[in-house]
Amino acid sequence: MYCKACGKVVPDDALYCPQCGAPLEKVDAEPAPNTSNNGNYHANNNYNHLSDKEREEMEFIQGRLNKGRLYGVISIVCSILGLGSFGSLDVVAIICGYLGLKSLKAVPNSYPDKVTAVTLNRAGIICSAGLIILTAIFIIIALVAFPWIFASIAGFFAGLI
Repeated sequence: MYCKACGKVVPDDALYCPQCGAPLEKVDAEPAPNTSNNGNYHANNNYNHLSDKEREEMEFIQGRLNKGRLYGVISIVCSILGLGSFGSLDVVAIICGYLGLKSLKAVPNSYPDKVTAVTLNRAGIICSAGLIILTAIFIIIALVAFPWIFASIAGFFAGLI
């Protein structure tokens, strides 16, 4: 069977196209749902016209989208808070960004909110990775330019032992 929205081959028992997320028409000529939202059936959360299986699938996808958005926000917040932490929160931000992107793989590309969630996660990862690299460069420059500072700090800690 082929998806009428994107033209990709889909399994016969699929309710939605795995490529674009468009609902697939039933062979037994069930009446078409209301198309007043231009075929974007997931634009609002009104799942009343769907069967139980379709509703479960849509709620699963919506849950994954919410989870991806949450990870994206956590990633951005940890990246911002990690500015002065020398990479400790930046690692958390990268991990949250990765988990957010991983959870968003189940969301079809036709969801308009998916772009925002993916962007949040990618921004958190990129900002945090950049801050980790800048911190490493700062430490290397400080070691080269001011080796006496690090020698005195090492001597201080050696004196404590």
